[in-house]
Formats: sequence, C-alpha cells, structure tokens
Amino acid sequence: MSIQGISCPRCGSRRIAIVVSDALTFKCLDCGYTWSPNLPAQGLVHTRSGDVHWTEVKKIMEDAINYVIGLLSGGLISCNDVINKVQEKYGNYLSSREILRVIINGTKKYLEEIRYKDANKYSVLATELSKCKELISKRE
Repeated sequence: MSIQGISCPRCGSRRIAIVVSDALTFKCLDCGYTWSPNLPAQGLVHTRSGDVHWTEVKKIMEDAINYVIGLLSGGLISCNDVINKVQEKYGNYLSSREILRVIINGTKKYLEEIRYKDANKYSVLATELSKCKELISKRE
C-alpha cells in the first residue's frame, strides 16, 4: 500500500502504511520507522492576534455586526468613520475583507430597521452602503 505524496523521513521510501492507533501514525514498509505527522490544530484560523478557532471568529463577526448597528443608531453615518471604528476594535481578529463584510451586513440590518421610520437617514445610509460595496468590489 502506498500513500501518495508521503515519504519516510528516515529513508525516503514512498512505501508507507497507516498504523491503527489513537493518533494518526505512519509506518515505512522498507525500514520499519513509525512517525506521526505534525498536523496543525483543526479548526484554527490565523489572525493578527494569533490562532483562533473559527467558531470564535464567527462570534466576533456577529458581535461586530451589532457594534456597527450601535454606531449607526448613535449617529455615525460616514462609511470611512465606521470602517475606522470597527478596524480599531476588531482589526486584530478580522481581515479587511471581513470588516467590510461586517459593515455591509450591519448596515443592511440597520436599514431594514429604519426604512419606514426615518426616510432621510435611510437615503443617506443607502448612499454610504453603496460606497462600502464599492470598496469591497475593489478588494476582490
């Protein structure tokens, strides 16, 4: 049995078998050497503040969406100002693309809330939302 792309670290043979054990273990069929490959922890995402599990990143994104809604309801309207605030708070965990996505999703949710309550604010925010969408289209 040969596992494609794996070779023995001791002799270089490609005749490798998988050994039944708790952890993933390989055995060379030529020299008999057994080893466990160094696998990164499953589910971790690399961020500026270190490796974080992907479920934590999703929670951070949900929190960031609520933060955007709070900023917008507090009177902050400019797309650039919202980007700067979110970048300050969540920049260590979210990439620029994810931050723009969060701002777009948060703005959409907020626009749904104020659509019939405040038409002027709705139209201004809709214009700012299109500016944020232009930024994300430039990044792609």
